[in-house]
Amino acid sequence: MAIPDEQRLRDLLHLTGPVPPANPLRREYWDETFIRLGRGYGFEPEAGVYPVDHSGLVEALRPFVSPWLEGARFTQVLPGENDPAGDVLASGGEAGGPGHRYTLRLTLEGRRYGVTFQDISEYFNVNAVLALLNAALETCGTPLRFFGLGDVVVVGPLRGVQQALREGFIPGYEGEGILEAWELESIDAWSESGDTPESLARQLDKGRRRVQVSLVV
Repeated sequence: MAIPDEQRLRDLLHLTGPVPPANPLRREYWDETFIRLGRGYGFEPEAGVYPVDHSGLVEALRPFVSPWLEGARFTQVLPGENDPAGDVLASGGEAGGPGHRYTLRLTLEGRRYGVTFQDISEYFNVNAVLALLNAALETCGTPLRFFGLGDVVVVGPLRGVQQALREGFIPGYEGEGILEAWELESIDAWSESGDTPESLARQLDKGRRRVQVSLVV
């Protein structure tokens, strides 16, 4: 069963192409609607193994913004590996120390985007992946961005996804956030979730600040 005013949601997400129709015999959950429209991706947050290989997640997300990231090359330096880009792997295996460092990189059209973080869990660092992809999308000139909402990644322009939250296409929005400004600033970029229209913007901004961009030959 399609949601009321599906065309409104399509407009907000800048979706113009044909999509499969909803099953008229059952109600869709919000994430199923986004997935059917080609603007959502559901995934299992726990990889189940350490270190976590993020390449499969990157490859699953790239088609959602085709053709903008076609030709992009993804590489990663997992904890315990030497960095082929020239960084020296620091020794140490303490929890959260340099021995648990990841570096993810995306190379596209003469630019290399990179994020580095430390993690000892068996979970995907989805916001780090999204920050990397969003940095490349910003350079490409498309308004499409990736947003993490729990175990669902939503694709669309910032203002459109924010309005989708306000209008109830994505549940959970209850007005202004309850945290003070200094508390919001202290939240790590990788911990920012898309619970409100404001947090979506912060997720993009904090991710942007964590990505390093360099020119490559």
